[in-house]
Amino acid sequence: MVRMEGDAAPFVEVGYVDKNAEEHTGLLMLDSCSMGNILCPEMADCIGMLSKIEGEGTRLYSIAHETIEADNVRFSFAMGGSIWSDIFCITPRPLPVKVKGMNVLGILGIRFLTQFRLVIDYGDYTLHTSEVNHENFASTDCDFFFPMEIGLKYYGLPVVCVRQNGKEIVTLVDTGATNNMITRTSLEEKAFDCKLLHDKDVMQGVTGNVEVDLARVGFQLVSLIGDEEVEIACRARFAVTPDYIYEPKEEYCEMSGKEVPPPVEMLLCAPFIANKRWALDFGSKIIYKRKTKHVLDIV
Repeated sequence: MVRMEGDAAPFVEVGYVDKNAEEHTGLLMLDSCSMGNILCPEMADCIGMLSKIEGEGTRLYSIAHETIEADNVRFSFAMGGSIWSDIFCITPRPLPVKVKGMNVLGILGIRFLTQFRLVIDYGDYTLHTSEVNHENFASTDCDFFFPMEIGLKYYGLPVVCVRQNGKEIVTLVDTGATNNMITRTSLEEKAFDCKLLHDKDVMQGVTGNVEVDLARVGFQLVSLIGDEEVEIACRARFAVTPDYIYEPKEEYCEMSGKEVPPPVEMLLCAPFIANKRWALDFGSKIIYKRKTKHVLDIV
C-alpha cells in the first residue's frame, strides 16, 4: 500500500494492458465508503469497447445529493503478482483525486475489498488478505476493536460507534475521505463539545462539491474489549454538513426485510484512521488496532 503525503488516503500501484496491447502502470485508491469500483473518464478510450458491458450502468450519489449515470466495464489489472478482474463504472467527470507524478486510474470500493477478503492495515501501511482466526483472535489483545458487520448488515459500509453526553451516533470509517464530517443537527443538540472555527471548506466528490463549515469536536469512540465497552476520548477537526451523511431508504429496508437503522451522522477520514493505526479487515469484518505488531503476507 502506498501512503501519499498530505491526505493519508491508501493507494495501490497496478499494471494493465490497453486496447493496443501496450503496458501501463497507475494508482487505484482504496475507498471503504465507495460501494463499487470507479475508473476515471480517460480510461474509457484506453481499455477499448470490448470491455463495455452493454445495457448496464451505475448510478453514483454524492454528499451534494446529486446523482450521475456511469457506464459499466470489466477491467483487469495486475497487483502484487496476481491478476485481478472486476466490474468498474467509468465516471463522466474527473476524479477529485490527484497525486503528484503518478497517474490515478480510479477507485476500488468496498464490494471489491469484501469479495477478496482484503485488509487495509494502517499499522504498517500494507494491503494483505485476511488471516484472522476468530478462535485465536481476542479483542483483549487490541487497543481498539469494533465489529464491522454491524455497519455492513444495515448500510453496506464500515461503521464504528461514537457517543457523547448520552447521545450515540453511527459513524462511517472512510479511507477515501480527507476530512472528518459531522451533521449540523448533531451539533445543534448540544451533546458534543464543539468549537466552530469560523472558516469554510469545499468537500469534493465524484458527482459534485458542497461547501461546509469547519469545527473542532470532542467525542468518545466506543471500543468493544472482551464483554465490555471502553470509551476512548478523542478530539478532531470536522467539516459540518447540512444534511445526513447517509440516510437509509425506508422502502428498501422494508422490501429486504431489514430493520430501518438510524441515519449516519459522522464520518472519520483517512488521516484520522492513519493516526489511530487501525486495520480495516474486510474478510473478518472487524476494525482493530493490535497492541503488538502483526505482519502478514503482502498482497
